[in-house]
Amino acid sequence: MSEIAALRSEMAAMRTQMETGVKPTAPSPSGDGSEIVAVQIEIAQLVKSIAKAKAEIAAIKHPMSEGDRLLDASNELDAIVQATEMATHNILEAAENIEKEAANLAGLCHEDQDVIAATERIVGQVVRVLEASNFQDITGQRINKVVQTVRFIEQRVLAMIDIWGVEAFEALPLPISGGAGGTDDDLLNGPQLENQGISQADIDALFD
Repeated sequence: MSEIAALRSEMAAMRTQMETGVKPTAPSPSGDGSEIVAVQIEIAQLVKSIAKAKAEIAAIKHPMSEGDRLLDASNELDAIVQATEMATHNILEAAENIEKEAANLAGLCHEDQDVIAATERIVGQVVRVLEASNFQDITGQRINKVVQTVRFIEQRVLAMIDIWGVEAFEALPLPISGGAGGTDDDLLNGPQLENQGISQADIDALFD
């Protein structure tokens, strides 16, 4: 029990040193003080590492913050996939319509070789568009892998928060969102996610 009491005393002295900067008194000459000093150093490094880890976690996902950077990143990536799928669908539909119109034009002007040659060139370019549209499958797969990684990180962060408890983050500052004051950086957020931001109805209401 005396060894545990001594270790607690050393830890209390170490905490005082970290909070006030006052160096603790040297260990008693009796016994091997070098082992206590070594434990002191290890514990101090561990405490600093834990504090740094908590600060980093709070910067990413503060349990008391309304914002969630990991969730926002995941939603943005999902929105990219959806927007890319929609754009690719429109491109493919337009390319197919162009190909049909080129075939109709070739049928109407089947005796004009210049028109026939022009329609063939048009169809050739349409084929190139269709082939290039395969990029959506590749980018979609890769973005989905990134989304899975982000969600995995979020799960690990939440697990660490559960281990420490929300109270452990009360003293840590909330992450700063948006650009610096006096600039327009916070206005350059790009397109809003679905069901977020200002709707057209809200804008129309301003002029009523």
